[in-house]
Amino acid sequence: MTQTERREQAGTADRDAREDRPADAVPGPRTGARERVPGAGPPVRRNRLAALDGLRFLAALSVVFFHFVGQVPSTMETIWDRPVDTVFPEAHGYFAFGRLGVELFFLISGFVICMSAWGRTPRDFFISRVTRLYPMYWAAIAITACVIYFADNPFGHPDPRVLFANLTMLQTPLGVEHLDSVYWTLWPELCFYLTFAVVVWKGLTYQRVVIYCGLWTVAAVLAPGADIRLLTLLVNPPSAPYFIAGMAFYLMYRYRPTPLLWGIVAMSWLVALHYLLTPDGGRLNWDSWQPGRGWLVLVVTVFFLLIAAVALGWTSRIRWRGLTVAGTLTFPLYLLHDAIGVNVLHRFGDRADPWVVVCATVAGLVALSYVVQRFVERPVARAARRWLSSAAFSLKAPEPRLKAPEPRR
Repeated sequence: MTQTERREQAGTADRDAREDRPADAVPGPRTGARERVPGAGPPVRRNRLAALDGLRFLAALSVVFFHFVGQVPSTMETIWDRPVDTVFPEAHGYFAFGRLGVELFFLISGFVICMSAWGRTPRDFFISRVTRLYPMYWAAIAITACVIYFADNPFGHPDPRVLFANLTMLQTPLGVEHLDSVYWTLWPELCFYLTFAVVVWKGLTYQRVVIYCGLWTVAAVLAPGADIRLLTLLVNPPSAPYFIAGMAFYLMYRYRPTPLLWGIVAMSWLVALHYLLTPDGGRLNWDSWQPGRGWLVLVVTVFFLLIAAVALGWTSRIRWRGLTVAGTLTFPLYLLHDAIGVNVLHRFGDRADPWVVVCATVAGLVALSYVVQRFVERPVARAARRWLSSAAFSLKAPEPRLKAPEPRR
């Protein structure tokens, strides 16, 4: 790397820190123009990609409404005191597809993580991921724990050890239940970061990301058949195709579409549909929910097409700042909505029209997400970023605080 490139990279890092951008935000101005990046090959668009922020927020809302309106009837009977499909007889079947919002999350994650890691050192990547996830996650656990342990939680009160295990974000490999059911998505994200860090350590290039996509695809296909539990836990076969396709879409966005990249996307789409439609080994519980499989294929295909539109630059004119703000609320809304919302519905669901209760609850959760993101997550993440940036990551022992006593003669 030349001295000029180092100065430009340092300047970008400084600007990012001053502006307190989200870790998965696209650096650079919002002009939508193409800009030459030193050593990066073809010109790259440098806008904020507000369309992705909007899609992330819509994905979060779809999951929220799924949990409140489209859940499995037997699960929601505890909350509404009657099956949810009788509370929302017409809407229940439609909002049940909101559970697929997680798949859209993973697609977008593959895109933005590859984007945000480009040109960063492993140290920068580690700091950005830690400060992006843990401050909001710990704040959400604190709020959720208060609701679960001190409110009239309809699903009971888990053992306190569950709380301590969940604070690590490693409850899945530890074999501990989630304090809140929505936390299950964090383990696939962590595995993605862990394995992708190897590529970041070597330095992101077009070739290395393509090879990583290929190796991950092969591992995701072979792990279940080989019955290797550790490998299956690490590669997350049902989730992997979405991350992989997201990375391929980013390469299209950064460079240009090629037959190889379209092939990766097509293979990921097929593998994703395989796991989506598999009665056993997939993510969906076919015993409790049996939607039209044609609709499942259509919804997931639309997700791929939406990210393709972003990758091809068709959404570059979308620059509304409100979408960017909405994008920052996605993570807190996703983490906070379930425990709080379920308790609100349990207490007030029979006191007013169900739709009024649901919509008021969602509006309140969006407002709460803004407050927590603005006054808790952002300051804590900024302080953590500053502290970690000044920390020494070397394995070399620091200077001892006390000098060793001189040997007696």
